[in-house]
Order: sequence, then structure tokens, then C-alpha cells
Amino acid sequence: MISTAELAIRLLTFLFVLVAVPLSFVLMFRFLDYIAMDGLIEEYRTGGSSPVRDRGQLNAYFEASEAATTCPRCGAANGEDYTYCHTCQASLE
Repeated sequence: MISTAELAIRLLTFLFVLVAVPLSFVLMFRFLDYIAMDGLIEEYRTGGSSPVRDRGQLNAYFEASEAATTCPRCGAANGEDYTYCHTCQASLE
């Protein structure tokens, strides 16, 4: 026979698992939604450029070549076979 204390412990454990697992899932989902970088994703989709990007090394490389293509949007130098700007992802065509 199960004692009253053991039954109480088993019931409390069951209730804890019953409540804690779904609650932890919801809390984790809300936390991930809170820390999502929606601004960066939207910036990437629209092709906007960030002012802190270091594009100097690639610009120097492509400006040294004669076949460099300049981006009409941000002015960065790109390779001759580039379809999109390496800095702001704007179309070069």
C-alpha cells in the first residue's frame, strides 16, 4: 500500500510536470520572439545598408581594377561580374 506522504509526493511531481513543461515551452518561445532581430531582417530584405559596415578593404581591391562597377545606391566599388552590391545588396544592373 502507498503511504499518504508518497501519494502526495507523486501527485505534486505529476502536477509540476503537467504545468512546468508547457509553461517552459511558452516562456522559451516568448523569449526567443523578444530577442529576435526583426530590424536586421527587415534591413536585409529592403537592401538598406548599415553605417558601421567595413567596406574599405573590398572597395580598395575593386577600385584598383579597371573593370570595377560602382553601386548607384551607396557608391561602393564592386567586381565586374557582381549582380548585387557587396555592401547594400542593391541591384547593379
